[in-house]
Amino acid sequence: MPSRYNVLFLCTVNSARSIMAEAILNQKGRPNFAAYSAGSHASGSVNPYAVRQLEIARLPTVGLAQQELG
Repeated sequence: MPSRYNVLFLCTVNSARSIMAEAILNQKGRPNFAAYSAGSHASGSVNPYAVRQLEIARLPTVGLAQQELG
């Protein structure tokens, strides 16, 4: 059994839901999980409301960025 699972959250734009899922799992799932997010049509910026909600929940937001599937 692997000591760490990699999880990829996919969303069309990758600006809110998948970004939030990545941040939550990276915080709550450690050390067993490493989360990433990506989108098929990334818009170029992370939704500021999603970032604010993560900050309210006291989850790390440093390093969150959109990734487009290529």
